[in-house]
This record gives sequence, structure tokens and C-alpha cells, in this order.
Amino acid sequence: MVRLKNRWLLFEFIFDDTPDKFHLSTSSSYSSLSQKFEALSTRDVYSVIKDSIQLNFGDYGVGCIAASISVKYFSPFTNIGVLRVSRDHYHIVWGAMTFISQIKTRSCLIRVLHLGGTIKQCQLSAINYDRDQILLLRRQAELRGDTKSVNVDELFEQSKNQIMAMEQ
Repeated sequence: MVRLKNRWLLFEFIFDDTPDKFHLSTSSSYSSLSQKFEALSTRDVYSVIKDSIQLNFGDYGVGCIAASISVKYFSPFTNIGVLRVSRDHYHIVWGAMTFISQIKTRSCLIRVLHLGGTIKQCQLSAINYDRDQILLLRRQAELRGDTKSVNVDELFEQSKNQIMAMEQ
């Protein structure tokens, strides 16, 4: 029996047109942004990465990763995701992700936050990153004088539950 070995990439979309990833004060800011731009799905992320591999590495690149690539998690609220790819070909995917500059007519940049050998380590990195971002946004809201902040513990717990629900 052959064991397939994978690499897990935790990545983040950074958009030019969004001043903050999400606001803690109200959900109306997200709804106004989502009216302007359509929310991304895992299918959109998968197709833009696969198209970038085709463009930059050709049929060879697509053939190498076709059987192993899978977007396991993507949050349109925090713009982070987790992708699984074969251990032997993760560098092709990472390289193609750096060349992506647009998704659904929005200018963007993809930043790889973590590369891991197990899904558990990638989940822990995603949880730590979300916690840091939520605390940073809470501090920004406090500096703006926003007193109607959402309960940070509740927001963090929701994020943690979504990430831990990811299956291999």
C-alpha cells in the first residue's frame, strides 16, 4: 500500500479595494462590500489557481498537480484558505499563486502564510492567524473610538470552529 504525502498551504487573499478585511463594529460594512463585489467561493479559488498553473507551467504543471490539488477551506470573510497538494509538486502551486494578480475583476495578491505537512498544523496556524487579526482589528476599533464592537471571544470561537471542521 502506498501512502500519499501531501503539503498543506495556508494562504490569504489581499485585495487592493478593501481597506480592512472585515470590520468588528457592524456587519453592514461587509454587506455593502458584498453588494459591490461578489463573494468568492472555494470553486473560484480553485479555478483561478488552476488557470495560473496552466498559464505559467503549461500542461506539465497541470498534469503534475491535477490529481492532488484541493481547496479544503476558504472563508470569504477573512479571505484565508487552506489548500492540499502533493508533496512533490507544492512548489508549482506556490509559484503559480504568486503570479495571480486578479480574481473576478478584483486586483489581489496571494500571500502564503504557512506550509505544513499535516492538516492539524495548518489548522493551528490558521487559528493563530485569525486570533491575531481579530485582536488587531479590535485594537483598531478601540482607537477609532468604536464602542459597539462585537464580542471578540464569540467571533474567535466561530472562526476556530469553522477551521477545525475542515476534513482531510
